[in-house]
Amino acid sequence: MKKLFVVGLAALLLVAFAVPAMADVKIGGIIFTDFYYINRDKNNLFNPQRGTGLSYTNTAIQVPNITRLYGRWTNEDNVGMYIEFGLGQGGGGIDASSSDDQNSAVVRHAYGWWDVNPMFQIMAGHSTTPFSPLNPEQLLGTRSGSVNIIGVGYGDYYAGRFAQVRGTFNFAKVAKLEIALVDPNGAQSAGGQFYPTGYTANNTLMPRVDVSVPIYLGPVHLYPGILWQRRGVDGASYIGHPVDSTVTTWIATIGTKMGFGPFAFSGEFNYGENWGNTRGLAGYSQPARVSSASLKRDGAINNAETYSWWVDLAYKFGPITPNLIYGQMKTKNKAFGTDLSTDAKSQMYGISVPIDLAKGFRLRPELMWYDDGDYKTDTLPSQNLGKYMIAGVQFQITF
Repeated sequence: MKKLFVVGLAALLLVAFAVPAMADVKIGGIIFTDFYYINRDKNNLFNPQRGTGLSYTNTAIQVPNITRLYGRWTNEDNVGMYIEFGLGQGGGGIDASSSDDQNSAVVRHAYGWWDVNPMFQIMAGHSTTPFSPLNPEQLLGTRSGSVNIIGVGYGDYYAGRFAQVRGTFNFAKVAKLEIALVDPNGAQSAGGQFYPTGYTANNTLMPRVDVSVPIYLGPVHLYPGILWQRRGVDGASYIGHPVDSTVTTWIATIGTKMGFGPFAFSGEFNYGENWGNTRGLAGYSQPARVSSASLKRDGAINNAETYSWWVDLAYKFGPITPNLIYGQMKTKNKAFGTDLSTDAKSQMYGISVPIDLAKGFRLRPELMWYDDGDYKTDTLPSQNLGKYMIAGVQFQITF
């Protein structure tokens, strides 16, 4: 990883100093430092002492790998590229080692584009997809052990950064159509599988398709979209029963962002089936963990049904912008190999307050509560997955 970082840094410096004078070049970076206290009750899903009757508390100071270094280059033919590396501590929880071998350099973005004309752009490379583009202002706790970043698992769905080919059609600054063909291999990072438990093989004939149609109506912006992917499974069976040969993932989204003077509102709603059978970041909460298609008693596929939504209310007082945040996520599914229905729901609520103290220096106090709810299964006792709180401050330095 150190070699990757050195190579990436050298590449950005070459972009900055070795391109022709007519090119437009920008380099920059952001350093995030999380300083927080976490308290998990005795039942919490992510409590390392769960089952002992003990709660869990800890304090952490971390540099998560949302810290990044980037470079952007364009030329006179409307061709450009963007490269961004994430730097800092990678996966794991508070108790994971913070020694050098836990730090990493990862490629967040590596893509290029050509503005063919004012109405059409083609893009190719590794980046975010156009689907579900909005996120709440929740940033503290990436390495908390429950991946607390932009509210994933508790209301937000992040479609991910993957290899893709994308076309963007612009319509007179009022709207645009974005269509991305995305690499279909992999599964949702919370532990979802390519195929339901019990399958032994899978294949895909088509890439994943992400579509978004941003609409700009003065101070009101709307972001409708849809994600679709289908996987085929060969030779699958369960206890002698034939099993359907396809698993389809689809998610519909609608987001909005609006501002009126110092007041701002943003929110997003996502609904669909089999989220866990495609790549993305839906979080690590129980609704995310059980969002893959399952098998019923007769071996037929049961489509996991999931929704998530969040709202963020903000009001700007000079350099201070308090954000009130609420979100929730829910999944209905079947317990593997049975006809027993399952139900999992999570929610979050709290406040995040970015404060711009100087040019390039931002402080973000944040206080959030997370509720992992009860995991319910027909005829069986519910499992209380508990609650937890994260309180602290994030330092952000930008150049």
